[in-house]
Amino acid sequence: MGPQEFDPRPRRGTGLVVALSVGLAVVLLGGGAVGVVSYVNATGAGSAPAEPRTKPSLPTSAPWQSDEPTDEPAQDQVPDEGTPTDEPTGPAVEPTDSPSDSGRPEAGSGIAHTEFDDWRFEWEGVRFSAKKVGGWTYETCDPVDGHGVLAGNQCRRAIQVAYTAYRGHLKAVQVTMAFPSEKAAKAAAARLAKLDSSAVNTRRDMTFPTFAYGKFLTHPSKNYVVTTLVTADETARSRALKFHAYLHANGVGHFLLRDQTVTT
Repeated sequence: MGPQEFDPRPRRGTGLVVALSVGLAVVLLGGGAVGVVSYVNATGAGSAPAEPRTKPSLPTSAPWQSDEPTDEPAQDQVPDEGTPTDEPTGPAVEPTDSPSDSGRPEAGSGIAHTEFDDWRFEWEGVRFSAKKVGGWTYETCDPVDGHGVLAGNQCRRAIQVAYTAYRGHLKAVQVTMAFPSEKAAKAAAARLAKLDSSAVNTRRDMTFPTFAYGKFLTHPSKNYVVTTLVTADETARSRALKFHAYLHANGVGHFLLRDQTVTT
């Protein structure tokens, strides 16, 4: 969850979000995730994904990088989580909407990618950071509905947010879908958990075409379903699972409390 304007309410709400996120991350790391499967690259637009028969070769660059040589760190020189050097190695993709000035969204308002900015997470010595490099807000779920599961459960609206971390060695895309009820969201998540990654259309230009780590997580959160896809090259592979679990848990935690009415 990105930085927000100062909130005069008691800090207990923020602490609860963090606690929920940490708790879910621990569950995910322990193997209790809803819908954790290996990510599979599509062979082309509109084609069915195919599982690679051999370990994929490492990418030489991110999809949006230039051909100019860059100084890449060795594996043992990748910055630690939370350091200010976690910057993308290529130019950022411009978000489709201007950033929100309101900070916390109004309860029941339509979701928008502007609710998220660069990701900074720190809790009892656990630190992560990632640069937001793209954001897309959709008025319907059609652009992200790969197999009709979302339409079948009355999905109303969707967003995508793209991040990069560890000097561009890790890329993440988080897709959130809004449903009319918790029941509909849980039904959609349960169905998506039985399908491969093609069931949710993610921005493939925001992922590595080949990778050493590639997985996605899907989890319901109140009236929402959050899907987080992470790909990483060999340099960031050892850090990818933990990063993935916490980024996903942070998104789920955000939507658990998003639509609660603030009382004074």
